[in-house]
Amino acid sequence: MARTATKRNALYVPLDIDNGAQPFRVPKTAELLARDLRNRIVRGELKDGETLPAEAELVSQFSVSRPTLREALRILESESLLTVTRGSRGGPRIHLPNPRHAARHFGLVLQSRGTTLGDIYRARLLIEPSCARMVALEARRSAPAILRQVIAAERESIDDDVEHSKASARFHRTLIEITGNPPLMLLMAMLTHIYESHLSTAQIAVSVKAIDAASKQRGIAAHEKLVALIQAGDGDGAETFWRGHLESIEKVLRALHPVDKAIDILE
Repeated sequence: MARTATKRNALYVPLDIDNGAQPFRVPKTAELLARDLRNRIVRGELKDGETLPAEAELVSQFSVSRPTLREALRILESESLLTVTRGSRGGPRIHLPNPRHAARHFGLVLQSRGTTLGDIYRARLLIEPSCARMVALEARRSAPAILRQVIAAERESIDDDVEHSKASARFHRTLIEITGNPPLMLLMAMLTHIYESHLSTAQIAVSVKAIDAASKQRGIAAHEKLVALIQAGDGDGAETFWRGHLESIEKVLRALHPVDKAIDILE
């Protein structure tokens, strides 16, 4: 045990987000305009899919030059908050912040630090059982019906490997969503996206084929048991059971994929 701790400490590198003092720089007008438009998008004042007015109108509205306006729009376009299309029906079209883009940047940071598929799954092992506990304690009345709908979809698709796999994954995602905690939902969505981006279509197909009829039935039975624990309001039982279930899935994952290899979402 001591040796393991020493090894981890030797490999430990803090992941700090620098909030320290930055060199003072007066923002350019284009940056200030981009900030104003960004705030409007995030606050919902500019709606997803909405097209901004014509360039001449924007220039007049913000009292800026055309080059300044175009630079501001390029900044927002680089952040995937809008796309600029040409033509009579074109113009800058608004996009709300997308978790997919956040997941890509998050994944690049993890990849640069040599994160493995096993690391991502262990993070899930830490988070998801706690979510099961939270749902049992806080949503015991509403959660069972929602989760049983997903289980019904699992049963209906049991003869279709791909659809059954999707329904099973939806059970895990729904469990997180029922917590109603936006940071947890976003974090797990990003980890799932990175996981799926790292595995090739061929590797995922191998995983699907490895799940035989008996394995599917065991998975459904595990989901049913978790729902029963949630309905009983047994937070401790739900957390302990779900952790054990995920650990058994991890064993299968390790047998099918090189989980100790650093992720590569750029492939």
